[in-house]
Amino acid sequence: MAEELDDIGRETAAVMRQMLQLATLVALRTRERGQKEAEARAKVTETRMKETRERALREAAESKAKDPRNQELARLLARPAATQGISLEKDRSMVQSLAAEPPVRYDSRERREALAQHLSRAGVAPDLVSVRMLLDVGQATPAQEAARTVAEDLAKRQTREAAARALERSRTR
Repeated sequence: MAEELDDIGRETAAVMRQMLQLATLVALRTRERGQKEAEARAKVTETRMKETRERALREAAESKAKDPRNQELARLLARPAATQGISLEKDRSMVQSLAAEPPVRYDSRERREALAQHLSRAGVAPDLVSVRMLLDVGQATPAQEAARTVAEDLAKRQTREAAARALERSRTR
């Protein structure tokens, strides 16, 4: 009887080992299948995100193309450049007109008008010419006057410093 019990125990242990091996195989296969499904879901999600990103970029490009400011910019860029540009050299007509007239003061209305005419003939937009004239009015001083002003300021400062030193010396005595 003891032998029969030992045989039954051995057979039960063998069956249990086989069942455990089968359960392990089933678990591994299920896990592999789950991983494959998860990888497939990740690929689908990645593809959808990529498509969404591309669609957003396409829509943004279309909205930019429809923007009137960008259309105007494209039209301006497509227009051929002006053949006559602005030159640092003096215009012959301007030189002749200046030679006929008496010399103009540095900050004068006549000088600004002559410059405005020159810029207009050179093809500069009227609003840019007016901005340049406003800048001229705000900053116009001849070079000699600017140098004289600096020299006068320096002389005044030196005089003040000398007076301050003399006062200091008289106080210490």
